[in-house]
Amino acid sequence: MSSTEDQRTVEEKVLRYLRRYGIAPGSAVLVALSGGPDSLCLLSVLRRLRNDYPLPLSAAYLDHGIRTEAQREGELAFVRKSCLDMGIDLSWERLSPGVLVEQASATGGSLEEVARRSRYGFLRKAAARTGCDYIAVGHTADDQVETVVMRFFQGAGLGGLPGIPPIRKDLIRPLIDCTRAQILDYLSSRALAFLTDSSNLDRQYLRNAVRWELLPAAERIFPGFRGSVLSLSGKLAELREYVCSESRRRLDWKKVKAGYGISGAEFLAAPGLLRLASVTGLLNTLAGDSKRVPYRFLSQVEDDRMLRSRRTVLRGYGVRLFWRSDQLILAADVVGHTEKGYFIEESETGRVFVPEAGLFFEFGSLVRGTDRFLFRSARTGDRINLQGASKTVKQLFAQWQVARSESWKIPIAETTAGVIAVLGGLFGYKDLFRSGLPDKQGKELKSMVHRYDVEVE
Repeated sequence: MSSTEDQRTVEEKVLRYLRRYGIAPGSAVLVALSGGPDSLCLLSVLRRLRNDYPLPLSAAYLDHGIRTEAQREGELAFVRKSCLDMGIDLSWERLSPGVLVEQASATGGSLEEVARRSRYGFLRKAAARTGCDYIAVGHTADDQVETVVMRFFQGAGLGGLPGIPPIRKDLIRPLIDCTRAQILDYLSSRALAFLTDSSNLDRQYLRNAVRWELLPAAERIFPGFRGSVLSLSGKLAELREYVCSESRRRLDWKKVKAGYGISGAEFLAAPGLLRLASVTGLLNTLAGDSKRVPYRFLSQVEDDRMLRSRRTVLRGYGVRLFWRSDQLILAADVVGHTEKGYFIEESETGRVFVPEAGLFFEFGSLVRGTDRFLFRSARTGDRINLQGASKTVKQLFAQWQVARSESWKIPIAETTAGVIAVLGGLFGYKDLFRSGLPDKQGKELKSMVHRYDVEVE
């Protein structure tokens, strides 16, 4: 295929995308620009289509503050010049070096996830400031293949396996049907320079490991498998839409003061897959669509036994699903925990998730007599008796050299008599128990608190 044909293919695919998803001519579009081949191609194509499909364009660039100063300066200069050459207005912002790394450490999330949230937050602010109707990002067919494969191996369900949605509210992906090879050919035919991000070669990042190690191996065994993955993605997207439509028809949630309510009998009568789709569909309203909620957390609504035996069925990710008489209530969880603290009471049953700290608490048969207890973040003045000597938790953290950004995540177990345990072992420190606490009780305390990794939605 010639370069001219490749160029036409990319432009025709983008034009077909705009018409298919109802992006009306005249709509203002903000292009997320990084200087890489995908975003530069997207900006160029939309600009070249302005005669056939006029879309007022502007661009936005975020420096994440992750790479070296020289790399960051060079990238910003390149992006600014590219926009100047094309006559496109640019909004840009620079984050302080290391700020995202600190956030990832403080929240227990991956740097990739923290950077993603920061980037989309910046893009939405830039779109609002410039009066844009849509935000266009440069995801390609290759990105789609990588995403579906990653989610398969991460155990995603029907919510995640269809992959990247071509459009989601005001977020559009006009290059989603274009391959990376087609994009590179387009740029070559137009003599458009682009930047190569060195971090895209770093295989400590999951997507890079999949791109450079797993997919080439799969290609050797199953030549052409990428087309099959894209076909599967499309089929599952259709199935997901059907399931979501059926869940809305079968399960009629009503707006209540606390959030949304539904008859417990009606909910239990529906198949588990429809329950899952029903709850997932309400999460964006309650917790915000920037949060990724793992299937492991939500799958509990598919289990009849858990639904019938727990007063609180789900708690975490900013939401709570619980029984109120014969109704199930799904509400925003505004009292259990925040980004810098949490408390988990013994009265909760089942699992309680604290995603910001990377923890979940699993309540069982704790041996404790009649004294109530809770797990929580450390507070000023906390003390624990160790072999007859009292020591403040603050002193312990100082001895362990715990970073302030990490200290709030370490679970403190407390009863009415005070602090009975500091479970630092989950974060590479020590587990300390109040002098005189039975060994069996200490072991059960430890068994109830777990670390976990954030998963895909």
